[in-house]
Amino acid sequence: MSHRFFAAAVATALVLPTLAMAGTLPAPTTTFAERSDTTLFAGFALTIGSGGTGVEGILGAAHGKIDMDGDVTGVKATAHFDILDGFALDKIKLTGLWGNDSVQAEVGGGYSFRNASPFAIIGANGAYYAAGSDIYFDGTFRGYLGVHSIGEISREPTAPTGTVMTPVNP
Repeated sequence: MSHRFFAAAVATALVLPTLAMAGTLPAPTTTFAERSDTTLFAGFALTIGSGGTGVEGILGAAHGKIDMDGDVTGVKATAHFDILDGFALDKIKLTGLWGNDSVQAEVGGGYSFRNASPFAIIGANGAYYAAGSDIYFDGTFRGYLGVHSIGEISREPTAPTGTVMTPVNP
């Protein structure tokens, strides 16, 4: 009889805590933390300002991170070619990007080989477009309005980014 009592006590000791904890154990869930992406892109821009109008071909690379709230930070490096002047390298730019998944402010600097001069950049970068101004230190500027192959930055990861334990309430 003592073996039966011992077996019943062990069974009770194993079952009661399990029943008491049912519904409160953490269950694994996949959650989004942060996503980053690097993209090679191409585009065209119409320029206007000091010195007239022009058309640029653009080749570049962009890297960005998007967090859970949709905030984006990143960088963009581009080479600009004067299409109307035989596709000659005109300028290079390096800018920082800050904003959300739809549009980012763009601030940075560049160098014009045509003018042999550095310049500052202020503008906006969005899904398939960019607009802004190259501001030269001699007081001249060139505004631009362009299209490019960078789409909207997505928060959807291509694969799960990690497992977080979250409690399941009954």
